[in-house]
Amino acid sequence: MVNWIIISFLIVIGFFLMIFSLSNREKILIEDLQKNSEYEFFESLDGATYYTTYGSEEGCPLILIHGLSIPSFYYKETAEALSSIGFKVYIYDHFGRGYSDRSKSDYNMSLYQRQLENFIDHLGLDRITLMGVSMGGAIASSYASINKEKIEALILNVPFVGAETIGLSAFMQFPFVWDFYLRFVIIKRAITRGAEMQDEDDSGADNHFVHQFSIKGTERAFNSLLKNFLEHNFLGDYKKLSALQIPTHVTYAIDDEDVPASSILEALELFPQAESFSFEGGHNILNEKRDEIISLISDFKSKKIQCN
Repeated sequence: MVNWIIISFLIVIGFFLMIFSLSNREKILIEDLQKNSEYEFFESLDGATYYTTYGSEEGCPLILIHGLSIPSFYYKETAEALSSIGFKVYIYDHFGRGYSDRSKSDYNMSLYQRQLENFIDHLGLDRITLMGVSMGGAIASSYASINKEKIEALILNVPFVGAETIGLSAFMQFPFVWDFYLRFVIIKRAITRGAEMQDEDDSGADNHFVHQFSIKGTERAFNSLLKNFLEHNFLGDYKKLSALQIPTHVTYAIDDEDVPASSILEALELFPQAESFSFEGGHNILNEKRDEIISLISDFKSKKIQCN
């Protein structure tokens, strides 16, 4: 009886190992993707950050910070729209995403703050407007909360303000189960979301998005982020912003399943001076409502943002 239990257990383990080996997406080195990129890049101790720019040199400097899984490539039309209202837009890939290196550091808020700080230093900018989308909104807010002197304004779209992680923590206690869940649920969902977000006329977007999940180190980056980044005190950052009086513009979605409107409203209670606007729709409102959101940002810019 015991022997059959052991044999059955080994068969199950062998089956899952076979699935893992057949489903391994990571077959590309980041260097192979980078060498064909038209992006610029700079080096830091954490690795190479790849970025691109939109707009004239006379525009107000704005750094656009993307979210958890959707890399900078997807924000081309948004960056072009922002440049059309007078911004010089800089947009970069987070470590572990797009063209940027798969850093060997822990993927926590400190890593993303260092990357942003090094990017600002590399560009030689003294004061900037930060625009963050989803997780990028959390990074922008956290950075601004400790660097007021560098921030002209904040523009936050569906900003992440923390999440209930008890369920994820339970999975993480069992490495094999967690690895399976990460690969077949979380990453698969991210790929599906990327396909949903691509513009119909952008034939290269889906290919680029899938490529990033074929790069060695991407799965580790997701794993580390989910284990480390979510430990940050996001509401604490928003509370600090209230005292700093940084001009802030917030847009959020009423039916957002990824960043519920209720969580953003909780954050807004901590800094009521922020301008906020709600839209019907889900997490992808920046694409779906781009014209309306850009118009609101243009009004905000004319009232709150000064360019040298």
